[in-house]
Amino acid sequence: MKIARLIKIITIWLAICALSLSFAVVSSNCPVNAEGGLGISGSFSSWTFEIPQGSSMSGPDIYVAVFNNRDQNIRVNMSSECPIGVNIILYEPGDESSIVTDFDLEPGGYKIIDVRVEVTLDAIPTDTTMSITATEYTIGGGGIQIGKSGRLNANLKIVGESATANVQAVSPDGTPVIATIRLFKQIGSNKYEVAYSETGILNAIVSPGNYSVEGYVGGELLDEESFEIAADETKTITLTVGTIYFAQFDILEYTNTDTGEFAFAEMVYTINNVYEQEENAAVLLDVKGDNEPLEQKQIGSFSPLPVGSFGQSYQYTPLEGWTTGDYKFKLILKIANEIYTSSPERQINVTVGNGHHDTGNDSNIPLIVGIVCAVIVLLAIAFFIIYRRRKRHQSRKQKGEYTPHRTNKHRRRRN
Repeated sequence: MKIARLIKIITIWLAICALSLSFAVVSSNCPVNAEGGLGISGSFSSWTFEIPQGSSMSGPDIYVAVFNNRDQNIRVNMSSECPIGVNIILYEPGDESSIVTDFDLEPGGYKIIDVRVEVTLDAIPTDTTMSITATEYTIGGGGIQIGKSGRLNANLKIVGESATANVQAVSPDGTPVIATIRLFKQIGSNKYEVAYSETGILNAIVSPGNYSVEGYVGGELLDEESFEIAADETKTITLTVGTIYFAQFDILEYTNTDTGEFAFAEMVYTINNVYEQEENAAVLLDVKGDNEPLEQKQIGSFSPLPVGSFGQSYQYTPLEGWTTGDYKFKLILKIANEIYTSSPERQINVTVGNGHHDTGNDSNIPLIVGIVCAVIVLLAIAFFIIYRRRKRHQSRKQKGEYTPHRTNKHRRRRN
């Protein structure tokens, strides 16, 4: 999300300035060498982690940043230490499926890594610590050479009592919409992010206490609510966001009637604007083939996009034609050339090569087959009749029913 990413960039820039000006330490456990080396910083070490058994905590505000202060490329390995029943997952920002373990850093470069802390049901309620370590290393003829490392520590409180918070974002007419939802726990005068979702729906197991939840679309805060939740309580929160969203997105599949092959996929969608008129808007189609990015293209534009509901459609065929596999489609709405919202992902399965080509004579095949079968039947009947007649003739001859006679032509006169 824009606001969170901007805060990260500003924080990292300040950290870089501090590193180069003070030659100080990034944390109490991570010295930064003035002659160059690896540095580590981020919000992880200052975060208050209070997590119930069977729950987790993550969000764009929980991260570490690794710096390369050398004048050459370095290779970095990320690792973590935590109590039994606790897992630390390091992933690419905004994509929890992209796990980060090893990576390269250019001279003067840095990498942001988001953090997710999971506590299993078997974890023992206690106050403890956990850490994340970045280690520099090289691989050469002599094997792996370990270089400098930096570590960030954080406090963790595993809570035995828990509650459930369910949050959904809807439009003013009650339609569920895609939105960014951020859930914070209020501790004193500070608030700490405990859960995050970009789908418009957030379900989280939390510890008892005071919370606030915020709903964003296009980086703009549109609704927020504060609440208190007790142990074993389930709280349902609805955030109403006046926004622009995809009210409908369906895919119609078409087949070539002549060849039987898959022809094209028609994108049918409806945009509902219950917010305000926008002067410049565009709809992009994001396509993946077998989970790999295929293409992204503009399929619609509005100048302006007024308040109201608008239905559109677009017939899609890949530039290089269809291939057998799974295709995933998602619509992206851009306003003033910035991503505002997106649709749920839709998937179709395409099979190529099973179609039947019409040569022009194929339509006569049933007629030809019918004629051949009829001829075979007639020949069989004729053969059967001839066979019966011959058999009957031989039977009568054996019984003496036939008497040979001579015609006048064969009689001879005696003189």
